Amino acid sequence: MSERGQAARIWTTQGFVENRLSPEKGAVFMSPEEATGKLGSGIASVLVLESGDEPAAIASRIHEFDAIVLRFAVFSDGRGFSTTRLLREKLGYEGEIRAEGHFLLDQIPLMLRVGFTSFAVTHGPTIRRLETGRLPAIALYTQPAWRAEQHAGQRSWTRRAG
Repeated sequence: MSERGQAARIWTTQGFVENRLSPEKGAVFMSPEEATGKLGSGIASVLVLESGDEPAAIASRIHEFDAIVLRFAVFSDGRGFSTTRLLREKLGYEGEIRAEGHFLLDQIPLMLRVGFTSFAVTHGPTIRRLETGRLPAIALYTQPAWRAEQHAGQRSWTRRAG
């Protein structure tokens, strides 16, 4: 539940989906400190990272997690973007990375570019926009994404959305 009292709905690029990462489905959520000794027990394991948590402490076992949840405590904290990029590019994590907490509709396209794959959405207007398929579009970027993109324009760093 969000602080507004509304249960989160899970959105992916395929639309709203069932929440497979819930305690009711048997998922166990753990911090990096709690993960030691619990991995490999046959339960769905979800690593929960708060802003400022360092995933490098468990880098050697990062692939054992079924999913990773990054919590955004405030809209303006961009550390989750950097953490996700680190998880994808440096640690090679290929599983689900979910954004949870305070993020805006306009941030979702950018979050997808750095490697997020699902979003726990509680904001009513954002849910309504996503239900209608009205995700904000950004045509050109000046930073590379974790997936290959086309170069655009005269400058080597300008990219076009795939």
